[in-house]
Amino acid sequence: MSKIKDNFKNNFLPKLKAALKKYLSKQVLTIIGIILLIAALGFGGVKIYDYSRTAYLKPYIEKYNIEFPEGILEEMCDLYGSDQSVCGKLYISDIAKEITVYKTVSDSSAYIEKGANIQKDQHFRAIRLSKKAGDIESIYSTSQLFLKSSQEIELTTLFDKEAYKVVAAFYTNTNPKDDNGYVFPYNYCGNMSQKDFEAYEDRIIHRTLYKTDYEFSPDDYFLTLSAPSDFMDDFRFVIVCVKADKNGVQKSKTAVPNEKIHFPQVWYDANNEENPYIFAGKWYPKAI
Repeated sequence: MSKIKDNFKNNFLPKLKAALKKYLSKQVLTIIGIILLIAALGFGGVKIYDYSRTAYLKPYIEKYNIEFPEGILEEMCDLYGSDQSVCGKLYISDIAKEITVYKTVSDSSAYIEKGANIQKDQHFRAIRLSKKAGDIESIYSTSQLFLKSSQEIELTTLFDKEAYKVVAAFYTNTNPKDDNGYVFPYNYCGNMSQKDFEAYEDRIIHRTLYKTDYEFSPDDYFLTLSAPSDFMDDFRFVIVCVKADKNGVQKSKTAVPNEKIHFPQVWYDANNEENPYIFAGKWYPKAI
């Protein structure tokens, strides 16, 4: 019996340990190999995914020799490649015209107003059109023209496409002396408190040339476009647009002329009329 024990201890047991060690080493190496393979495939997958996301930029990078913002729409690459001050474009279907929008002042096209960032989540954004850019006044200045129009404005930023519906239109002075030292903040950009939004809504309703079936909501996103006007000296024609939901632009079927428009003081002076809004407060929204 002792010989058997000795044989087991001195011969069989060491061989068993060696075999187990060898087997376990192979298993560990196999597991490590699998882990490394998965990691490599994952890393390679990320690389492939990253490349697939940016591959479309390669010809534009070679063409313009610049870096493009990550996620830029391909249709914006040529515009941005030619001029890095480009931040978007407008398409007004009623005049079948595409208007480039710049971050800096443009006398021949359009540019975003101070405080606006059309890549940022803002409830109020404004774009100033030049006289050459597009005649929005001839499309939206009366209720009849408004109803005949598509009522749709398309804004393409560097990263996204947005559809807007026109909901109001009005004239504004740009020189404070024409309205008792006041210029209505038609080109405000940013966000508003509930109180300021209610004041904004009230003033737009009184200033608009016609009233549509749209009901203002603080949850909506607004885009204001303004263009030079010959209505009076130093005046601009302004349209207020609201961002469409996933169902797209739903045209207003009604538009009623505003019988008591709140014009700047200079209009009442020129027409020998008394200004019923003479004591209206000079409202300025507080950015939040």
